Amino acid sequence: MRPFPSRKKVTEKDNFSYLLFSLFFLLLSSAVVDQFFAHSLIGQSLVIAFTVISMLIGVWSLRSSRYAFNTVLGIVVATIIISAIIIILDRTDFEFIHLLLMLYFFIITLRLAAQQALFSGHVTHNSIVGSICIFLLLGLIWVMLYLLLAEFTPNAFAGLEPRSWQENFPDFIYFSFVTLTTLGFGDLLPISPLARFLVYMEAIVGVFYMAIVVSSLVGAGTSNIQEKSS
Repeated sequence: MRPFPSRKKVTEKDNFSYLLFSLFFLLLSSAVVDQFFAHSLIGQSLVIAFTVISMLIGVWSLRSSRYAFNTVLGIVVATIIISAIIIILDRTDFEFIHLLLMLYFFIITLRLAAQQALFSGHVTHNSIVGSICIFLLLGLIWVMLYLLLAEFTPNAFAGLEPRSWQENFPDFIYFSFVTLTTLGFGDLLPISPLARFLVYMEAIVGVFYMAIVVSSLVGAGTSNIQEKSS
């Protein structure tokens, strides 16, 4: 009897492809929910469910120390518990904890991805995909910061109604990446001083990231060429 084929093991040669898929899934699913289930309880529940699924895929793709993996996995488990409490028991007072856990998850994932993609000293297909993941993670970190700010100051942004974070999540994704790429369409505007601070800091980080990632990849590529020729 032939044994069942084993599942493909995720390695540091292809792990960022799975992380990129999880981030793209999160962005696409939030847009789909906003398109077809906006302002409904089903839509809010779907946003929570899709964020948890995306985080689980992200954890599966990480290849770092066991301590870092267990830390990120613990954050995801805590997020699942908080999500269940919010959906089943309708405890909206737990939403702040949910946002903090997601922010912590994206920050740790960003650090682990940067260590492997930008500071490994080698340019590979996986490291290039990893640099894209880092850019998306930066945008999502600011999404969490905007959502946390909106929880405390509902009038921090003009053009945005005071709603639950699940309903504002797609709008802030759009706003964050428009700011990160310095497009600045102007349909959503920061009003409060803290909101303006977060916005111009994100624009600065976006500009400097492009300079840093290009110089890092070019430098690593030049080093690889010199090593092969010597």
